[in-house]
Amino acid sequence: MARVAALSTSCLALTALVLGWTSAADTYRSEVEAFRAHRAEEIRGPGGWASLVDLHWVTPGRYTIGQAAANAVALPAPSAPPRIGILTVTTDGATLDLDSGVVATVKGQPVRAVTLAVNGPPETAVVIGKVSIALIRRGARLALRVWDEASPTRRALEGLKWMPIDPAWRLNASFTPHTPAPLVPIANVLGETIQMQNPGQIAFSVAGHTYRLEAFLESRDAKQLFFMFRDGTSNKTTYGVGRYLYTDLPRDGQVVVDFNRAMNPPCAFTSFATCPLPPVANRLTVAIAAGELIDGHQ
Repeated sequence: MARVAALSTSCLALTALVLGWTSAADTYRSEVEAFRAHRAEEIRGPGGWASLVDLHWVTPGRYTIGQAAANAVALPAPSAPPRIGILTVTTDGATLDLDSGVVATVKGQPVRAVTLAVNGPPETAVVIGKVSIALIRRGARLALRVWDEASPTRRALEGLKWMPIDPAWRLNASFTPHTPAPLVPIANVLGETIQMQNPGQIAFSVAGHTYRLEAFLESRDAKQLFFMFRDGTSNKTTYGVGRYLYTDLPRDGQVVVDFNRAMNPPCAFTSFATCPLPPVANRLTVAIAAGELIDGHQ
């Protein structure tokens, strides 16, 4: 009887362990699926990359702006009015004075004239019906970024394609800080060079081989590490330029790297993005068989 009781106890313990593993695996899968669903909503949303229809570089001056070709700044936005108003650009920023009869809002409040926030958050964009306009700075240059809910790219995008979720691609990595963290020149798709802070490097193991990636910060107060990388799948099953990945900041010298969340950069969805490119140090030879696929994108 004692032996039977011991076997029963062992079986119960094993069952509890298996159930625990199953529960953890199901929870992880649900988390990754939720992440992917949220990303799809962001890409296809009114202010998402698939809705971006223009990146119009501007220099100091005074310009008419609208959809009509006669405007000095002619916007390829199907929903834009023929003429929106007058855009005045300086070396420091720009203001937009709306024509009579043009209804525009910022943060839900009606405006007649507005100073465009440089590199402001999405809610600071000027909204005119289905069109949104924001001002960005890249280096010394200023540009208007224009979204349209009726963008042909948005309408054509049926959804995002992903590799099957594989927990084996959720890896523990060691983090080695760079002290002090240097500013590193990074090329972007426009052929420009931008400076990005490089706080350290991670190292992780795949099939017994160690690989390293340089980590970056998208801003000085960033709450996540940012990785741009190419790998053995690039320009085959995944986007040729490479992919992006975010992780939590290091904790006790460790970083969890989940390649199931590796995503295509914005330039996979629009020609009007200013994507930074993976540095040479982040061009891996290993095939990262996880994350977002290129199928269905540009």
